Amino acid sequence: MEPIRTCVGCRQRDSMKHLLKIVSVNQSFVLDQQRKLAGRGAWVHEKCLQLALDRKGLVRALGDSNSESLETWLRNQAQNMADTQ
Repeated sequence: MEPIRTCVGCRQRDSMKHLLKIVSVNQSFVLDQQRKLAGRGAWVHEKCLQLALDRKGLVRALGDSNSESLETWLRNQAQNMADTQ
């Protein structure tokens, strides 16, 4: 049986393989593609990223009070993903 996690955007439960894991490491953020990094993490559907930011779900889950730095980091990640496709 595959582990189930809750998306911090839509609050729906889903399989880990359908969610992105974002981890807070040393006051920065990392997209954990292997889903194995230690540290404060948040699980979110790719389509729910903006919703998670609007609802402050990512900020709350990652324990970071600076939502602007998180939003900037997410925008950069989205741009990098778009550039590689």
